[in-house]
Amino acid sequence: MTDGARLGKADQVYVQLRAEIVSGVLAPGRTLPETELVAYTGASRTPVREAVRRLAAEGLIDLEPRRAPMVSRISLRSARQLFEFRQVLEPVAISMVATREVGAGDLRQAIETLLSTFGRLKGQEYSPAFQEAFTAATGQFDALLADHAPNEYLSRSILELRPHSARLRHIAHADTSRLQESIGEHIRMCQAVLDGQAEEAAAAMVEHLQHVASSIFRRLLDSNTELLVQ
Repeated sequence: MTDGARLGKADQVYVQLRAEIVSGVLAPGRTLPETELVAYTGASRTPVREAVRRLAAEGLIDLEPRRAPMVSRISLRSARQLFEFRQVLEPVAISMVATREVGAGDLRQAIETLLSTFGRLKGQEYSPAFQEAFTAATGQFDALLADHAPNEYLSRSILELRPHSARLRHIAHADTSRLQESIGEHIRMCQAVLDGQAEEAAAAMVEHLQHVASSIFRRLLDSNTELLVQ
């Protein structure tokens, strides 16, 4: 049975729209009239409305009276607040993961696989295939951190931020000149976790988040990205 067959229609619409908002296919500021969403998703009005309500609750869609739903814009203020929160959560999370006994289990294997992936990407020339592989690897790294943080509340907080972090990641990755630097930062973080160096892992995470935030804010201030700024 396929994933689509297991999901209800409203769930399918939600998963589709959420993925396309997070990836930037549905761009910030785009209006989503109900009739358009019905045609776009092939679903009826009821599941479309339910999916839109769920996405609005997550802050990915803005709902206002007598207006069509709109993909939420990304403001400098919201981006800054997101990174302020991430800079509190994620260095603690990676420090706790590095403190754990990684051993020879699934966690070590997953980190070693990511380390190998980043190692292969290091030094490669930019291409769409490179971008796709890099984006997938960084997403897997973030998921691994959230999944293995040994604190339920910390893990939940990171997971709730993931769609918003992913939207900003696509802005940061548009600065292709920084991708190799980011690969080096991820290699450093992966190696610190494997070596059980909690302080080194946390320091590497702080440095990485600072660099990502700077890249995103430069892009948001660019005249070509006015649509993203409220």
